[in-house]
Amino acid sequence: MKLSDLTLESIKEFISGDNKLTPGLSGPNILKLFNQVGYKDVYKWKDGGMPNSMSRNEYVIEKLYELNGTKELIKLLEIVFDPRHFAKDQEKDIKVAVEKINPLLQQDGYRLDEIDGRYKIIGSDLPDEIEVEIHFEEIQAQIIEQIKNAKYSIWLAVAWLTDKILLRELYKKKQEGLSVRIVVLDDEINKKHGIEYENFFETKRFKPIGKYENIMHHKFCVIDLKTIIHGSYNWTNKARWNKETISIDNSRELAEKFSTEFIDLIK
Repeated sequence: MKLSDLTLESIKEFISGDNKLTPGLSGPNILKLFNQVGYKDVYKWKDGGMPNSMSRNEYVIEKLYELNGTKELIKLLEIVFDPRHFAKDQEKDIKVAVEKINPLLQQDGYRLDEIDGRYKIIGSDLPDEIEVEIHFEEIQAQIIEQIKNAKYSIWLAVAWLTDKILLRELYKKKQEGLSVRIVVLDDEINKKHGIEYENFFETKRFKPIGKYENIMHHKFCVIDLKTIIHGSYNWTNKARWNKETISIDNSRELAEKFSTEFIDLIK
């Protein structure tokens, strides 16, 4: 994250709280704040207080220049605009503060966006943060948890879909109004052990293709265009007793790639 000098100068009082929009920080608390992003400065109570006897805002701007262009600057701003930081001063309104700082950040192509109750720095040059969870046990329970957390859409591409418990959870979400779309293999296993998917969901049965009757062997699910469940696990009753793996990835960029593959399957 790289900000212009003018932007750095404009936002320093959001850090110290001197603009009255964010919680006001004493010298020791400013040092504690910057120590969370890698510094080890100590407040000298009987020897000038702040390092090099600087004022609080002199210290803040010096450190902002040092952090400029690093991921630590992102971390610093997200700490300052964390609801827990604002809990220290109930008179300060985090939404008002965000409204005031965003026009400054937007001059350099960034902004603070609220995501799942937390404010995150968004910008075109920032790498997508990927949160990954790997599971080897209780896989069905992990999938159910992700389905229950879905708010908007569930797109599932899986070769075999015969687990009635998972199907029931998908149908509950369909009844709540979510977009639930599935792609399954058009074969005897799904016909014999599955259900009439078309009666409950928008469905595509994928026929084997080519000379060697190649099958659709995907096992992934995209939830709300931000979470992907994928791995060796087929959504079947038998899979519950196999040695299987799933990965739960939270990444908008990866979700878009899986969603593109899903749309290609639908076509």
